[in-house]
This record gives sequence, structure tokens and C-alpha cells, in this order.
Amino acid sequence: MSPLPNATRTPRYLAWAWLIVHVLCLVTLGWLLRDGLPADTRLTAMLPEDRQAPLVERASAKLGTSFEDRFVLLLHADDLSSATPALADALTDANGTAPRLNALVWRDTDLIDKDPRAALDVYRYRLLTPAIRQAIDADGGKSLIAPALQALFSPVASPDPVRDPFGLLDAWLEERTQGRVTPRDGRLGIDIDGQRFDLLIGELAASPYAPDAQQRLTTALADFKAAHPEATLLRSGLIFHAAAGAEQAKQEMSTIGLGALLGLIAVLLFVFRSAKVLLALLLPLGSGLLLALTSTLVLFGSLHLLTLAFGASLIGIAIDYALHLQSHRAIAGRAFRLRALLPGLTLGLISSLVAYLAQTLTPLPGLRQMAVFAALGLLGAWLSVVLWLPHLRLPISPTTAHLATRWEHLTRTSWHLTPGWVGVVVMLMLALCVWRLHSDDSLRLLSSSPDALLEQERIVQRHLGNDTGTHYLLVRGDDEAALLARLAALHAPLDRLQRQGVINGHADLADNVPPPTQQNANLARVRRLYQAPLDTLLARAGLPKTLAERARARLDASPVLDVATWLDTPLGEAQQRLWLGKTPHGGVAATVVLRGVEDGAGEGPLRALAESRSGVTYVDRIERLSGLLGELRTHIAEWLTLGLILLSAALTLRYRHRTWRVLLPPLGATLIVLTSFAVAGIPLNVFSQLGLLLVLGIGLDAGIFNAEHPRQAAAWLAISLSTLTSLLAFGLLAFSATPALHYLGLTCLIGLAAVWGLVYLLRPGPRGDAG
Repeated sequence: MSPLPNATRTPRYLAWAWLIVHVLCLVTLGWLLRDGLPADTRLTAMLPEDRQAPLVERASAKLGTSFEDRFVLLLHADDLSSATPALADALTDANGTAPRLNALVWRDTDLIDKDPRAALDVYRYRLLTPAIRQAIDADGGKSLIAPALQALFSPVASPDPVRDPFGLLDAWLEERTQGRVTPRDGRLGIDIDGQRFDLLIGELAASPYAPDAQQRLTTALADFKAAHPEATLLRSGLIFHAAAGAEQAKQEMSTIGLGALLGLIAVLLFVFRSAKVLLALLLPLGSGLLLALTSTLVLFGSLHLLTLAFGASLIGIAIDYALHLQSHRAIAGRAFRLRALLPGLTLGLISSLVAYLAQTLTPLPGLRQMAVFAALGLLGAWLSVVLWLPHLRLPISPTTAHLATRWEHLTRTSWHLTPGWVGVVVMLMLALCVWRLHSDDSLRLLSSSPDALLEQERIVQRHLGNDTGTHYLLVRGDDEAALLARLAALHAPLDRLQRQGVINGHADLADNVPPPTQQNANLARVRRLYQAPLDTLLARAGLPKTLAERARARLDASPVLDVATWLDTPLGEAQQRLWLGKTPHGGVAATVVLRGVEDGAGEGPLRALAESRSGVTYVDRIERLSGLLGELRTHIAEWLTLGLILLSAALTLRYRHRTWRVLLPPLGATLIVLTSFAVAGIPLNVFSQLGLLLVLGIGLDAGIFNAEHPRQAAAWLAISLSTLTSLLAFGLLAFSATPALHYLGLTCLIGLAAVWGLVYLLRPGPRGDAG
């Protein structure tokens, strides 16, 4: 069939100009993506610069690095001597491809290269355990002579009577390396509830989010488990959670996603009976995404992934414009005039633009980016519908007009909403929302990891005494000495909290790098120890007196251990994540990692401790990110409310006393969603709010077209198709096991169904109710 007459189309040169814009966008986007998508996943990037706390961000990133790049396995089997090497071989055998891991530690020989004695040799006189300090302070060190003498003649010890006759460094190192992990039969392991588990620690060769790395690791473990069904395998590491999420997403894409796509295609083909029409309806979507993505990257330099999720769902509104045009054209045929449809299309666009562009006034840069992305996407889709679709040769089936007429006849009702009854119901629903509705932005609520994997993670972390850096103290100081002194001053109150059960333990640099004043005091203690006690030790051992002078001479060449030197030692490498170095505002900073912190009441004493100390801040990473999500959700709601107020005023100028009919579908559907959540006890979060934005956008379009084209079968068909296709695309996500998608989909499922129902009850009767 030929395109529509010229009277129904926009000038052809505008269509060509719009095509040139797309070519420019494609070229620009290709250039911008030459090194990959410059994406930003930081929630703090959504906040103003003065709220982003870069030092906290740096600390959190450093603490999370070791958890991201490594994984831990605990293996129990009837025959560990054969099972553990088999598992190690499965993890390291690459079958001719690149290695899966950078390193795998599971034998006691894997730790030989990590002996720190040589690196700390000259600092040994400044590093004393609390027990040795107390002994020297109590009796000058006389009580240390007997154990030192025993060590000198022990067949398993290797003391040096000149370098360290009292074994100061060995005692200091033993205190720092002792733990639950012990070697047995050449393998590293741990005892849990009377059972022996062998320990394997892997360092990833790729990102934990890399699909190839996930696939190879999970396949290797699955193959091992199949060969050793009696074995018990406990896992800990980000890669396992990422792999579980990826597998879940893959399953849902093949079920929910494929089902939604097939359903959408089936509905549109059933109504319009043409694959060409189907492709034409999807064209504005691609056009809007291209313009939005290119423009956002040019304006902001990077794209926040939350912006992409936000904008992609809102651009789902864009198909409304194409559905309305094609529905009216399919029924009117050559009598169709674009001019008659333009007011509704334009008002639908303006209403969405006002609602979302109001958010560009917010001080939050991330929210501005989200608003610009959505607005440009809608504008691009609208222009494609107006400038391109009228020029396309699209077949029109008479079945479409028959379906529209039949559908309009079947859905006529004698039930109609009146302002009075609507007001009463709205007041009741608002009261219920105020009474029962609550929000929960906790990241734990959005976790998609299986319960079994989370339980394994807890067991491994608890028994190994490890941490993921979730809870920590951020400590600042004017210089390194002041910082170390401030860290050391925290030991006593933290030890007290550990005895009270508030925490299981803590780790900081001052445990291993004492403040310079303490190091000097330790050296002074050793000088006392190397007087009469040393002479007595050598005499009892029958060693020459000259060794004492040689030993004392070494004390004069003992420098102060600093943080940089410690971090370069084999033991210090593990603590590099605690050191932040210089801060943007001067001074230096470090973190104190807290283990075993119970969420809720257990955090109170830690907050009180931080507030009572200068330069100390308590950080709960999960709570902080949850707070940022909540703040983002609140700002979206506030600025969207402002946009709706402005929009309501503008719509009143056109529709006068009928304005309530236009606003009821979007606002009423939103209130129905909130009431449903309140009744069911479902918390409101940022992802359900993104779903509400989609409901508002589609509801506004439906309300406007219902008012612009009352009693027209084409308008009612387009409204029904819009809500149905959006239900298929977004509402089916309610059945997703991924919490974020579930909340988004559940909101759309309830809200879009409510939009259709409200428009159905608002449709004018035979005489066109105007009230």
C-alpha cells in the first residue's frame, strides 16, 4: 500500500534531516564506545560532589578488592589426601587454555616464600609482644632468661645469640601468624565441629564478573563434585555470587524474557497482521535509545548503569506514540490525517517531558542524568513517529479495524466514575498508605544470591575470621605518626567491645607498625634486657661474653619501622588494603576493619566510639549504600511531584473541568500500587519507584488520548495495546527471582492493569459524559 497522502505527512526534508541526525549519532556513539561503554556503577556518583565522600569511597573500594579478586574453598572428604589434590588439579588444569587462576594456595609449601624474617630483621628490637613488654617492665627481663635458654638448646629452634638471643622477632611473628589454619600432611586446613576441612585459596586471573571465568570455575567445581559425591564443599567469594546471579538471569531470559518477547510479537501481529508494521512500531524505540545514549555520553562523559535501567523502562512509553498513530491509520485508511492526532501526541510528549525534566532542577547530578536520558529518549521516539512513520509503506489489514470496533463494543460499560466517589476512595487509600506503607532500601533486600550460598559464605567467614570490609572505622591523622598513635589508642576500647561480644575482632596497621613513640619505648626496654639479663643468659649457656657486646652493638642500627616498609613485607602485603595514604585535604588515613559486627543494635557502641574520638568515622558499607538508594528514591519522588503539579496546571488550561479524567489514570494507578503494597506489607524501594515512573508515563498518555479522542475505537485499541505490551515487557518481571527486577515488575503489573481499568471506567458513554 502506498504511503499516506501529503496532507497527512510532515515535509519530506524534515524526515531526511532526522535521518542525518541519526547518522551523526551513530558515528559519534561509535567513537565514544571505541574503548567500551564508559559506565559508572558507584551509587555515590548520583550525589552532589560535596556528598560523595571520596575518601570513604576509596576506603570501601580498597577493602572490597581482596574479596573480589579471591575465593576460598573448604573441603571435607573421607580421603582428603587424594580429594584435595584432585580439587587443586581441577582448578589449575587449563586444558591447553589460559590459566584459570593467578595463584592457588593449599599446601604448607605455598607459604615458604612468605617468610617475613629477613625483611623485618633490623626492626626486631622495636617490635615487642605485650607479654615481653610486661616482663621487662616487671623485672627487667629476668623472667625471659629461662625460656630463652631453653630455646638456645632446643633441637627444633634456631636461635641466633647475637642477632636475637631472646627470640623477640619469633615471638612477635608467632603472635601475628597464629590462627585456626594449621598444616597437616603438607596441606592447609581447619577444624570445624570436630571435622577436618582442607583450605584452598584462589587468586582470580580475571574479573569475578567475567562470564568465562565464572563458567570455567563453576564447571571445574561441578565436575569435581560429580566425581566426589561424598565430599562437602563450602565456598566463599564474590565470583560465586556473581555466577549465581548470571545463571539466574540467563534462566529468566530464556523463560520470562523470551515469553514476554513472543507474547508481544504475537499480540502485535494478531492486531496488525504484518511483520513490516511490527518492525515499524519498534523503530521509534531504537531511535529514542540511540539519541538518548549518544547525547547523555556527550553531555556527562559517562553513563551510570542506574540511568540505563531508569531510561530504558521509561522509553517503553515511546511505543505508545507509534501504537496510536498506527491504530488510527489502520482504521481511518486514506482518510487518516496526522494533524488530528498531533495534539494528543504532542500533549503526551510534553506531559512526560515536564514530569521528568523537572528533575533536572535537582542538585543531584545522577538524577539530572537520568532525567535527561529519559527526556531525550522520549523526544527521539516522538520525532521518529511524526517524521518517519507517515512516510513508510505499511500494509493495512481490514482485520485491524474490525478488531478495534469489536473490542470497543465488548468493553462498553454502564459503570462510570464520578468525582465524588473518586474523592472518597482516594481519601481512604491515602489513609491506608500513611498507616501501613513503609520503605526498605536495604541492599540485603535486593540480594539475588541463593540462601545456601549465603550460608556457606557465613560459615567460611566465621571460622576463618576473615571479613569482606563491610564494617570499618575510617581514621585520619595529620601525619603518619599521629595516625598510628590514633590507631593504637583504639585498641583498648575495641578489645573491650570484643570481650562484650559486639565484634569478633579487628585489624589495623598499628597492630604491626606501632607508633614511633611506642617503638622508641620498646627499643629502650630491649636495651635494659640486653644488660644484666643478657649477660646471665650467655653465662648460663656457656657462650663467650664477647657475644653480648656484639648483640648490643646491633641496637644502635635499628631504624623506626614505617608503614611503607611494613606493606612491602610478605606479611604486610595482606594489609595494603588498610592504608589509604594521603587524603585530598591533607594528612593521611587508614582503616580499622571490624569483624563479626551484628547489624542493628550491635552497631550502636561502634558509632558511639567513633563519635567520641577525633578523626574517627564509623562506616557500614551496606547501610551507607542503602541510605544512598533511599535518598535517591526520596529525591525522585519529590521532584516528580513538582513536575506533576506543574503538569496539572498546564493540563487544566486545556481540559478545564475534565482535567481530573486525564490525571486519574496515572495518579490513581500509582495510588492503587501504593495501597496494594501497604495492604500486602511490601516495602517501597527505588526499583519499585522506577516501575511507578513507567506507570505514570503510560497512564498520562492513556488519560490524554482518552480525553482527546473520546468514543473512538482507534484510541481505545491503542490504549489497550499500550498497557498490554508494557505488561508483557515489564509486568512479567514480577515473576523474576532477581529482587530488583521482581519489584520493578510487580509495580508495573499492578499499576498498568490499574491504568487500563481506570481508563475503562472513565470512557465517555454514548452521549459523551463531560463531567
